[in-house]
Amino acid sequence: MSAEFEELLATIHTLRAPGGCPWDRKQTLVDAARYLLDEAGELVDAALSGDGAHVREELGDLLFMTCFCCEILGETDGVSMHDIARQGNGKLIRRHPHVFGDAEAHEVGTSQKLWNEIKAQEKREQGLDPALAGTLKDMPASTAPLHLAYRWQKDAAGVGFDWPDLGGVKAKLAEELAELEQAEAGGDPEAIEHELGDVLFSLVNLARWHRIQPDLALRRANRRFAARFRLVESAFRARGRALDTVPLEELEAAWQEAKRSLAADSAPDSAQRTNPGT
Repeated sequence: MSAEFEELLATIHTLRAPGGCPWDRKQTLVDAARYLLDEAGELVDAALSGDGAHVREELGDLLFMTCFCCEILGETDGVSMHDIARQGNGKLIRRHPHVFGDAEAHEVGTSQKLWNEIKAQEKREQGLDPALAGTLKDMPASTAPLHLAYRWQKDAAGVGFDWPDLGGVKAKLAEELAELEQAEAGGDPEAIEHELGDVLFSLVNLARWHRIQPDLALRRANRRFAARFRLVESAFRARGRALDTVPLEELEAAWQEAKRSLAADSAPDSAQRTNPGT
């Protein structure tokens, strides 16, 4: 490993050693794993922003937390980051026989099938029968519900439990929206929650059919909303007006102006456009 990486490991070891940082020393593996989740989320946000410097910073934080987890594990299990790297590298090579062996896979679907077959064989060698595990993959309790819905829908589709075409997906969404309206008319909060959950589940299915990760789509939507709303807020603040005193009509007009302004700022230069008609 590089000298820089070894220095990082040495720094982490010092932080955890007697006389190191009290906060770092009191962290458990569960604590560190939870922080690792937080850092992964921040990396996704940085990647969506397109800011290379921010991405590098978050990658550094993620690398630190990964090594920090390994340091804590090593204190009880004697494992090192070198062991983890060796094990991870071995798994990658073993599950890519079409790259490091004689197998052939020229399409994404074929390579994914090879990966799954080798993974299932590994489970059998460990005394686990993948067939008994069920179709839906066990996911940690911390998994975001949006991603969990996407993952389980994909698992079910893998064994043929899926709509034959996109039309069926859209029809199901329309059906769920109609059922939500009926629940709203009935005024039962539990029924409304039930039907709203079905609507969200159907929207995730629609995203899956379009090969869109719903959590990433929602992250981008959140970013757009925040950017537009902050422009609206800034505009009225500059006039000395609090948002809760502004009529809805003015707020809507300012929102549309912010939307146009941000769209203009993000539009590619006309010389770079590949399809001026869109």
